[in-house]
Amino acid sequence: GILQRSQTAVTIDGEKYNAAETSYYYGQVYQNYANFYSAMGMDPTGLKSQPYGGEDGKTYDDFFKESAVDNMKYIHAAVKAAKEANITLDSDDEAVVKSNVDGMKSAAANSGYGYSAYLKAMYGATMTSSAFESCLRDQILASKYAEQYGEENFVYSDEDIQAYYEEHKDDYDVIDGAYVTIDSAPEAKTDDEGNAVEATEVETAAARLAAMETANKILADFEGGQSLEQLAEAQELPYADTISGASTTYGEWFYSAVRKAGDTEIIEDDANSKIYVALFNGRERDASLDYSVRHILITGDSLELPEGETATEEQLTAKAQEILDGWDGTEEGFAKLAEENSKDPGSVDNGGLYEDVPKGRMVAAFQDWCYEDGRKSGDTGIVYNAGTGAHIMYFVGYGDTPYWHYACESALKEEAYNAWYTEMSESAPAEVDESGMSAI
Repeated sequence: GILQRSQTAVTIDGEKYNAAETSYYYGQVYQNYANFYSAMGMDPTGLKSQPYGGEDGKTYDDFFKESAVDNMKYIHAAVKAAKEANITLDSDDEAVVKSNVDGMKSAAANSGYGYSAYLKAMYGATMTSSAFESCLRDQILASKYAEQYGEENFVYSDEDIQAYYEEHKDDYDVIDGAYVTIDSAPEAKTDDEGNAVEATEVETAAARLAAMETANKILADFEGGQSLEQLAEAQELPYADTISGASTTYGEWFYSAVRKAGDTEIIEDDANSKIYVALFNGRERDASLDYSVRHILITGDSLELPEGETATEEQLTAKAQEILDGWDGTEEGFAKLAEENSKDPGSVDNGGLYEDVPKGRMVAAFQDWCYEDGRKSGDTGIVYNAGTGAHIMYFVGYGDTPYWHYACESALKEEAYNAWYTEMSESAPAEVDESGMSAI
């Protein structure tokens, strides 16, 4: 592969990148896509022949190569800007490089490969360890530059954040209200062979009329003093007191600027054959505070199980309780237990601590525990999440940043970053050499 890897595949702003270097970025795009989108039907053995996205003549291979070049343009521009700003990799950055290389070597050994052979298996026959580590350093330097640039330029005052909120308040407000859902579709019917039979206009109108009569009865009973939730329960109808957003038919009503406390309405959604009985109590921006918490994650690796056996919820929570029972009652003691027992790589070296966590960051069971009414510093508990395991919780306390403020500031930064990223990429024109690209 010596001749192939030395061929120029892309020239960016006058700098040549060979097939080995381009393979690094191609491999990253492919691996990310394969991890998250393989369920969509991509065949990893036929990338050069399998059509992509319905575009005439475009294959998955074409898509991955285009994406690789797009990423390379940004990395090239960011590395160039970093060098002009005298930003270089320091010892901490080199430690990140070493950690990535060590991780790759470990993965190679676990798969029965040598380091160099594993890189070829992951990134193609042209890949070498020197090309891999050089591209890795470029990515880390580009990331470091982007972070420092953002810290200096993507800074917003409270006034900026308030103004953004005023323009997008539907995205950050919480509705206090409820609704009952009534199905207005006619009963489904099939013929003797089991095929669906389309309802007649008369059947459709009759079903809608019956649903409307139910809605009117519920609304009248509610206005007469009965509970909307109990009325829904009595008729075995869906009841919800969480409004998912302004884009739904009922959401448009809830988020209307003219809404006032006590408003009720029967809302018809003919497109989805639904009728809603809705109640509006109030509206305010989401002021859920950030929080800090320590936790100890217990997974199947925490247990001594026979080979092939999967840990159950009962086993994991029992192990969690055993560890919690050995706690000395102090935050320092909990942190020590976390360092000794937690299987969470993101916090095990920090005593299980996550600081200033905004709403929406953690899995539901974890977050719900932290936001339970009456939650206070020093509280402990055990929660289970099927995707992660059992979490032994120690609540440190709430912070000062409300969710709406955090979310609006994050949105401003994301918009600014995306515009800057596009500008950086467009500043680095690229020319593709098909002879070099064919080696990837």
